[in-house]
Amino acid sequence: MQEFLKKPGFMVASGSMGADLSYLLAVVFTVLFLVAWWMAKKGQGTRHHKLIFVSMVSMVVYFVAYYYARSLGVLSLEGKEGFGGPPEVYDSIFLPVLTTHLTLVTLGLILTPYMIVEGFRACDKLGRDYVLKSGELKADPKKFIRIWLWILGLWALVEGYCLIAGKSGGAQLAYFLIFMTIALVVGLEKLIEKWLPDGARRHRILGRGTMILFALILCTSTATYLMLYVIYPLKAAAG
Repeated sequence: MQEFLKKPGFMVASGSMGADLSYLLAVVFTVLFLVAWWMAKKGQGTRHHKLIFVSMVSMVVYFVAYYYARSLGVLSLEGKEGFGGPPEVYDSIFLPVLTTHLTLVTLGLILTPYMIVEGFRACDKLGRDYVLKSGELKADPKKFIRIWLWILGLWALVEGYCLIAGKSGGAQLAYFLIFMTIALVVGLEKLIEKWLPDGARRHRILGRGTMILFALILCTSTATYLMLYVIYPLKAAAG
């Protein structure tokens, strides 16, 4: 898969197949999310539910495979992104934008399954239609303990694999931060329950915030792509 992603891209001469596919799909997924959000605003709950579910699951599957194949998060810590611009631009502009992008992507990948699960919990299925239900929505405290244990167990397995496979310290730190963020988000659910006890209102507010997050991901993705492959391509610097 890595060889395929390294092939010349189809959008710009200096781009790669992986970079072009990543950016193109980021645009596609963002448009799908906005369409699904528009459906929700129009009261088309069932169509919103189906489109957001399919698009979010597809996004998670693709981007997990993509970031794992390219190890972009680890590469950014090691300074191997292929940036061809001057060091001062890299330090003051490119690296902060890339770090922000990776942080937003991590939050997006966490909020995506959360919103899917919360969406199922916050609605009723009346015949073939999904309808948000008003009323207090709380989770069983025992479930939180089991979820935290699962997170801890998965993190231990991943860290064990990193040690056996001889992964770099940057890779281990990246995985630690990912699992720590997931655990914190799970813990924040209790605060969210107190802040937004009504399930329907919670889903609407958090859904709006998630859509804004995806829009910011597209903005930072666009900036990163332009700096890497249009403004400061590595080939141009080497030539």
